[in-house]
Amino acid sequence: MRTTLFAALLVAAPLSAQQLPTGFKAQQIADFERERRMTLAMVDSMPERLLHFKPVKEVRDFAQQIAHAAVPVAIFAASAKGEKPPALGDSTVYLNSKQALRETVNKSYDYALGVVNGLSDADYAGTTTFAKYTMTRWRILELAHEHSVWTRGELVSYFRLNGMAPPAFNLFGSGAGE
Repeated sequence: MRTTLFAALLVAAPLSAQQLPTGFKAQQIADFERERRMTLAMVDSMPERLLHFKPVKEVRDFAQQIAHAAVPVAIFAASAKGEKPPALGDSTVYLNSKQALRETVNKSYDYALGVVNGLSDADYAGTTTFAKYTMTRWRILELAHEHSVWTRGELVSYFRLNGMAPPAFNLFGSGAGE
């Protein structure tokens, strides 16, 4: 079922370049920045001793789940740009250190934001192939955002099961024009 749903989402007719609302690119940039802050807040809030906590044995531990939320942001962005993903660090290091995990999160978002900022409007609205589907570059970047939000949301239970409140969700980021 998940595969079918994912495939349906990928082939759903995206907005054409002419239908993009004014300021969409700027909003996508703001969303990635807010998402980065939320991911870093989660890393900062989890004690280092719980980096390998997992609610059940069949799921990723906390550090793996953070990486799974953040690293694909750069991978999707690289696909949108048409290049290989950047090296974000050694997983044997960043999955075992809060500081290294923070650095990897930042590298991933720095790269993705560089891609969004570096694409001309025509390229941003242009199409490329992603996961065997042709879609606009902005849609690939939006899927990166969607994947990260979904994946990071699962971490709320990791905090709750350890008697901690997760970092507060701030839908409006800094409030400055977002």
